[in-house]
Amino acid sequence: MAKQSAKRIVQENAARVAVLDKAILAINAIYLIIRLFFQYGSLSWTEGIAYFLTGGIEGMFYMNLRQMAQPRYDPGGILVDSGTDLKQPGLVSYMFDYVYISWFVHVLSLFTKWAWMVYLAIPAYFVYVAAPYIRQLLLSRGSSAGNQGEQQSAEEEAREKKRREKKERKQQRVKYVRG
Repeated sequence: MAKQSAKRIVQENAARVAVLDKAILAINAIYLIIRLFFQYGSLSWTEGIAYFLTGGIEGMFYMNLRQMAQPRYDPGGILVDSGTDLKQPGLVSYMFDYVYISWFVHVLSLFTKWAWMVYLAIPAYFVYVAAPYIRQLLLSRGSSAGNQGEQQSAEEEAREKKRREKKERKQQRVKYVRG
């Protein structure tokens, strides 16, 4: 019973990797066949470089996801590690997002050269996610830099001094113990 969730993760990861294998092969094959055989005259160097650059990053993420999903077994065939759960949020989901965006752009670029602009969504999303943290960092630095910051620090020092004095008074009190 204790290994049931690990076995479930192994099965779900295997299913996701199988779908990922088929989709990455199909989408890139469709792109290359259509682009090289039917639209070769409209293929430019910039689009070729963009495809291989984004495809390389996509391939790197794909290989990384496959490696993360691999379970580890001991020599006796007992499951030691189920691998990383591919449904977890964070870096894993961002890698999947990039792969999905790449597929979308590669298919859409068969119809318009402006499809490559969809990749601008990635840094835009990063700015959207990081903006509150950057704003908080800048505001904390800005408030301590001015006159107002000096007043706040003086007030905080006075409060800290009062806390220390109160703590010292409590330590000096006589404590009675019932026996």
